[in-house]
Amino acid sequence: MITKEELIKKIKSDINTEESGVALYTKHLKDTLFFSGISKEKRKRIVELLDRLADESRIHEKTMKALLSRIIKSDRDVY
Repeated sequence: MITKEELIKKIKSDINTEESGVALYTKHLKDTLFFSGISKEKRKRIVELLDRLADESRIHEKTMKALLSRIIKSDRDVY
C-alpha cells in the first residue's frame, strides 16, 4: 500500500521524467542520425518512428496528468 501523498509524489516524478526524457533522447537521436552513415530513406523512417514515440509519450503524459488530478481530488488516502 501507498499513501496518497507518496503516490502523488511518484506520479509527479514520472510525469517530469516523461516530459523531459522523451524530448531529450528523441532530439539527441535525430541530431546524431545525420552523422550515422544510415541511408536517407532509413533516417527518414527512424525520424517518423521517433516522432510517433514523442506523440505517444504526450498522450501518456496527458493520461498521467488526468490520473494525478483524480487522485488529488479524491478523499482516499491509501492506494
